[in-house]
Parts: sequence; structure tokens; C-alpha cells
Amino acid sequence: MNTLRLLQSLLVIHLTGLTLMAGTDAVNFVAFKKLSNSLHEDQAAVKFYLKKLFGLSSLLPLGGILLISSGVGLLIITHTYGQLWFQLKMGVVVALISNGFLFGARQEQRIKQILNAPDSQANLQLRHPLGNLRIFYALQLTLYALAVILAVTKPG
Repeated sequence: MNTLRLLQSLLVIHLTGLTLMAGTDAVNFVAFKKLSNSLHEDQAAVKFYLKKLFGLSSLLPLGGILLISSGVGLLIITHTYGQLWFQLKMGVVVALISNGFLFGARQEQRIKQILNAPDSQANLQLRHPLGNLRIFYALQLTLYALAVILAVTKPG
């Protein structure tokens, strides 16, 4: 396989990983917004949809593996590691991962605890962590957009 075909293949894999991750976050952002607005309605339905939404999180590791492995391949082929735009993009990637583990995962864990607790006021307890997740996903989508902008414009 020549270098051009390898580069094109790695770009397709890279964009597939980005699409999986950013798409999952976009769906979660919209869904958590709608769910937080409908907490006062059917509580059983809210619990059902929350559990389904947490199942989407299984796509994130797959997208991350595709994104990172293809990114390493692209880095080796293109030798961009010393360029400012690449260093800034890696900072954004670190922020995405850190935000996911330090903030998003904690909020999801809190929601799961509330859902598993035998409390009839779960809808009131869910309001705050669901609001936090809306902020989390909005921030994640902003960071994805920033990473794409850096990769396309290549400042510096």
C-alpha cells in the first residue's frame, strides 16, 4: 500500500472515530436536555430512557480507539508533532478526555445511584445532575469543534 492510500485510509478511520464520539455526545446533549425538561412527567419513562442513553456510552471507547490509533498513524506519516496547531489540538484532546472522566462520568454515576435508590422523589434529585450533563455535553461539543477548527486552519 502506498503512502497516499495509507494516509487516506487513516483519515477515513480518524473521521469515523470523531463522528462516533462527537455524534454520541450530540445525541446525548439533545436527549438529556429533553429529559431534564420532562422530569415532571412519567417517571418510569424517564428512568427507562436514561438507562438507554447510558448504553450509548459504549460507542465512546470504540470511537476513541479509532481516533487515537489513526491519529498516531497520521502523526507518524505526516511528522506534525512539532507544529503549534498540533500541540494545541492535543491540549484540546486532553481537555476532552479529562472532562469526560472527571466531570461527565461522575454525573452519570450520580444519576445511576439516584435511579437505583428506592425514592419516590427521584425526579427532583435528577434535576441537578441532568443539568450538569447538559453543560458537560455542550462543553464537549465545543471542544470537538475546536479540535476540528485547529486541524483545518492549522494556525502557527
